[in-house]
Amino acid sequence: MPITREKKETIITDLKKLFEKASILVFVNFHGLSVPKERKLRGQLRGADIKYKVAKKTLLKKALEAAGFSDVPKLEGEIGIVSGYSEVTEPPALITKFIKVEKEGLKIIGGIYESKYVGADIIKQLGAIPSREVLLTQVAFILSQPVASLARALKEVEKIKI
Repeated sequence: MPITREKKETIITDLKKLFEKASILVFVNFHGLSVPKERKLRGQLRGADIKYKVAKKTLLKKALEAAGFSDVPKLEGEIGIVSGYSEVTEPPALITKFIKVEKEGLKIIGGIYESKYVGADIIKQLGAIPSREVLLTQVAFILSQPVASLARALKEVEKIKI
């Protein structure tokens, strides 16, 4: 059943709003993804407050152009859009983890990061970065080590004096 012009305009407007609010967009090809796996993916993304939309490529292209992203190449296959609103590393990390676990049916094509199109390799690199909390813990550990080393050295010197 064909989509009416009004419905198409509504879809384009909704996608444009989605793109403008998002901190990162990830385009995935979901060809071959079974319905139960797709529901599982949607549930994981919903739990992390990440949106997942599927739209016709022609409507997607018009929405991207309306949002100011004209440098996006032609996207091949069945395209799903994953949009994150807080940490830019979270959506790519969740998708990468899902792909590792399920091993089929989903492929990262590219995305929009810092207001420009980037390839799948950049999105995968973003997915490999630990979360903000993990990074802060690592920095705190690194900063505490010189003080801890000094304390251990002073304790050893104290043992030698006695």
